[in-house]
Amino acid sequence: WQSREAGFCNRLETLSVIAERGDRVARCEVGGDSLNTIAMYMQKVPLEDRIYKLAEEGRLKFLEIESVDGSAKSLAATASATPQSSQAAANAAIWNPLVSTGFTYCAWLRQHHPIKDGSPCSLFVFDISTPPLENAPEGSFPYGSGGHDFFSFWYDIPNQRFCVLSSSNSRGEPTCFPMSPLPAGVWHHILLTYQAPKRSMLGRKAVLTLYIDGRPVEADAKVDTFNLPPTARIHIGVPNPVLASSGIIRGSLPVWDLGPTLLLSTVLGLRDATAMYTAGPDFPGLFWGDRPQRLSLAAAATAAFVMLAENGEKGSVAGALRRRKVPSMEAVGHVMRERGFGGGPAAGPESDSLSAVGLLCKLTPENVIFGFRAFSSSSSMRDDSSSNNRRHFSRRLINVSRISSNSPVSTDAVVYGYSSIIAPNCFADNVQWIGGPNILLPIVNASQSSSSLALSLRMIRESVRRHPPNLEMLQAGGGYRMLALLLRQKRIMDVTVLDQCFAFAVHGFVPGASS
Repeated sequence: WQSREAGFCNRLETLSVIAERGDRVARCEVGGDSLNTIAMYMQKVPLEDRIYKLAEEGRLKFLEIESVDGSAKSLAATASATPQSSQAAANAAIWNPLVSTGFTYCAWLRQHHPIKDGSPCSLFVFDISTPPLENAPEGSFPYGSGGHDFFSFWYDIPNQRFCVLSSSNSRGEPTCFPMSPLPAGVWHHILLTYQAPKRSMLGRKAVLTLYIDGRPVEADAKVDTFNLPPTARIHIGVPNPVLASSGIIRGSLPVWDLGPTLLLSTVLGLRDATAMYTAGPDFPGLFWGDRPQRLSLAAAATAAFVMLAENGEKGSVAGALRRRKVPSMEAVGHVMRERGFGGGPAAGPESDSLSAVGLLCKLTPENVIFGFRAFSSSSSMRDDSSSNNRRHFSRRLINVSRISSNSPVSTDAVVYGYSSIIAPNCFADNVQWIGGPNILLPIVNASQSSSSLALSLRMIRESVRRHPPNLEMLQAGGGYRMLALLLRQKRIMDVTVLDQCFAFAVHGFVPGASS
């Protein structure tokens, strides 16, 4: 019996370790090398080819979307009789969100390691610029010239703040948001909105609003308006080649993780930013239908409490909820007495629906310009892609908004560099697809000692940690009640089992730790 029990405990401990170390978020690694290398040590390489040369050498990783409006790119390609005049005509047009609806860009990011030496380094989160003209002479569009327009958004790591710079700023001085520390090793949600001037004849200032982890920063930023064509290209992980070679921004480009990314032709607000952050970086069902929308407020709040405790924000979790205008989330533990399915404010405080507090995230497919996830990728390139002529790409990220939208959407993204895409399969997701954590309860019933019982509880706890679907099955599907009944029947409770039970309720408590 002892040898059989020892083998049972070894298997449970192995599964627990796998569940603890599993990473659910599919991601792209971007960054690498240094802007100084691009600006100073690659003078003999054509300006437009420098970042691609570094990617070919395995020193740089980045994403490139060839055209923010794929239909405009196709129209420019069909007019092949006079290529230069057709491309110039396409560049003369203005991308519609810049002058009418505005746009929203949001992404999940995670810095690998903290930078302790204070050296200049930046994470380039979004850069949109005018595409290069075909057969243009080298160096014909240096920084500040009228032939190259751009807008760049990045995070200055030493100064702990986000910065923006556009071609409309002739002095080359970036506009900075207030200080916003982003601890390394933690996923952060960044949402940037661009509101075009309502009366362009009276004012040329556009308003930029930044939300970090579902909360707005202390002040907005105002920049001079800029014009970009529908064929504008987008880079993530590096600035556009002209800005990278200008020497205005210097320092290294640390490697960091890019999670799900969205670009919308509308301006979102605080509640939308909070809803996206609450959904988490591993949730793929914001607007495409491969998984059902999560509805449980209690499960989403339980996972959100963990994220709020780890994102480095000052103050308590309750204060963080008040800053996001959702203080009612703090009392979600009481709503399970009377679970409501109606949703909406009329359901009252006893409703367990996300819509009861306005956190059911809904995005209109017609407003989605692109949506990228590392899970949706392909090794083949499209025939009209310029990447066909380059050998140093990793994969193509599929723009999932092209599946369900007839409005203008961007082209697919090309990931340059080697070993850039990571798409893991984690233990918690596997548990979800086989039926949820309730499937693991027979293991608790089969436990014959306090050691195996504690390891069974540990495995279940790690399979539901920060995983709203599994949490909902335990909270609303009767899992916790069944677990309590099994523990009462086993009658082998000791301090190790109590520690595991306590870890279910207290974030950060590690059973068996000396402290």
